[in-house]
Amino acid sequence: MTKRIRINWKQEGVEKTFLEACVHQITVNGCEGSSLKQASWKTVAENLKTQHNFIVEQRQMKNHYDFLKGKFAAWLKLKNKTGNVYDPVTNSFNLSEEEWQIEMKSNKYVEALRSAPLAFPELCCQLFDGSTSNGFDSWGPSSTLPHPSEEVNEHNLDGMDVECTQVDSPGKGVSEESSIRSQKKEKGEKRKHKATLESQLIEVGEDISKLAKMMIEKHTLSDDMDACLEKLETLGWDESDAKYETALLLFGESADLRKLWVRLKPQNCEKWVKNAGAKYGLFN
Repeated sequence: MTKRIRINWKQEGVEKTFLEACVHQITVNGCEGSSLKQASWKTVAENLKTQHNFIVEQRQMKNHYDFLKGKFAAWLKLKNKTGNVYDPVTNSFNLSEEEWQIEMKSNKYVEALRSAPLAFPELCCQLFDGSTSNGFDSWGPSSTLPHPSEEVNEHNLDGMDVECTQVDSPGKGVSEESSIRSQKKEKGEKRKHKATLESQLIEVGEDISKLAKMMIEKHTLSDDMDACLEKLETLGWDESDAKYETALLLFGESADLRKLWVRLKPQNCEKWVKNAGAKYGLFN
């Protein structure tokens, strides 16, 4: 059976909720390939349904995610263009008709950017900035590499009205039943693990702090590490505070997390640390 569903991403509040949910899921659960993990997509869909009664399928979310990723890459490239063409007040670009035509020939997403400004640039920066460093923003017709979002329909570049086709496989029922059993087993194991971990937290507090320091020592104190530590000190958290210890663990875990921390606004730091630190069992 084939179902054709048309959705409108322009619905009030949907875009912001989508971006915030994707940022949260990648922060907590990480990525799979060039986007979110399957379980994370399900959580994002649940958020959209709960907050906006917006029903969307995984492929539709992935298509829109790729569209926004391409539009952000085009936005970032123009923003960094010499000549002060970007106006931060209006979030628009001061280009002549000839310049627009040149840019649109080199990147198909520029046309969508010209017709509508990039929504929520700060959230897009948190979500996609790491992806653009691998050359995504420099893709053009002469590129020898496949474009990361080839699945996006070029006729729907306004990102507002996406039509998708989904074909149910014959073994879908059996697969879903197996998946449900697997999820129940996984939840049971997680509850048992959490109970055991919580009973040991008091005893391992000092060990966590030592581990964080060891992880940091393995990395050369680069500029981004210095910046992370300076920002951490400005928040006024005590060194024995679980938030402080968790932040140190995250700094030592990866360069991507350090980059994200530096870009976060101070008022969002505590929430980010608690969400990311949940996987260590430090926060309920």
